[in-house]
Amino acid sequence: MTAIRRIGASAVIALVFLLVQAAPASAHTVSGQGATNYRPVLQSITPAVAGLHAKTLDVGSWIEVSWTGPGDLTILGYQGEPYLRIGPDGVYRNKLSPATYLNVTRTYYGTIPSYANSKAAPVWEKVSGGHSVIWHDHRIHWMGGPTPPKVRSDPGSPHVVFPWTINMVAAGTPVAIRGELQWVPGASPWPWIALVVLLGMAGIAAGRGRHWSTQLLVLLAVLIVTDAIHAVGTGLDVPGSGLHKVLLIFAGSYYSIVAWVLGAVAIRLLARRNIDGLFAAVFAALVIGLFGGLADVIALARSQVPFLFGMTLDRVLIAVSLGLGAGVVVGSVLAFRRNRPPMVPTGDTDEDDDYLPDPAVGTAGAGG
Repeated sequence: MTAIRRIGASAVIALVFLLVQAAPASAHTVSGQGATNYRPVLQSITPAVAGLHAKTLDVGSWIEVSWTGPGDLTILGYQGEPYLRIGPDGVYRNKLSPATYLNVTRTYYGTIPSYANSKAAPVWEKVSGGHSVIWHDHRIHWMGGPTPPKVRSDPGSPHVVFPWTINMVAAGTPVAIRGELQWVPGASPWPWIALVVLLGMAGIAAGRGRHWSTQLLVLLAVLIVTDAIHAVGTGLDVPGSGLHKVLLIFAGSYYSIVAWVLGAVAIRLLARRNIDGLFAAVFAALVIGLFGGLADVIALARSQVPFLFGMTLDRVLIAVSLGLGAGVVVGSVLAFRRNRPPMVPTGDTDEDDDYLPDPAVGTAGAGG
């Protein structure tokens, strides 16, 4: 197989790899909630009760309630039934509450078991020994379906989609957590698209330049670091323990980890001006550009993103992944075409092996 076909094969293998992995994965959105314009806002806890605290997490995908007051705090489900209980000895969940099964995932609509009965006496099962609980509550976030009429008629303006309430009983006192789901229009994506184009041009210019190996390895290093920060920032925004977050970062980025490793190989080879480093660079940049950039490109036009380090940095990282990803791919192809070793005839009649690299030139490239 000639060298020019090897670089094409690298791209094809990368694309097949991406398509296979795309089914179970959704870019770096390991939390289950992607960028959106819907924002749940917790407004009040009425009446104020000492020891009771609540907050929404992960763009409203979760709500967390903690209780350190005397006695028990009972959180009520969708039909007013006891759903969760926090007390001195830990957190319990009512096995007979329909909410126990409806809240399994953020968008779960599965069948409620026949034994679940909101009118029956609770059957408590212990969840943890702590004093706080996190769950998907479908009352506070947008569950999909037709766009609300007020949003559809004027998507460029902010709206209150609906108010929401979660009722509970704190040591015998009825308490209500109230808030509203808001529509917050996103900003224009065009400045970020312009940045993507500029970064892509930088990658192309690097591949065409005299110092192609140095410039491409620098851009590839920036691309790898960018994707790693993107993965970490997304994983750390998910509720849970530190170990849980670390596991999610690796689980949600296993395809990128392959790209990082091959990218490191490419950097090492390019540092030696070895033209073979361009093959690994194509694979690494293509994977990062598609999964770290294109798959998350919608965040450039949304107002809410599941990212720990802030919306602006998230958009910068996505633009860099997409722009440099494309630029390094194209730049690597151009660098190969300009610097590949001259081919000498072998005399063989096999079409694929008629020419081999001239040993006088080697694999470091013919160009400066």
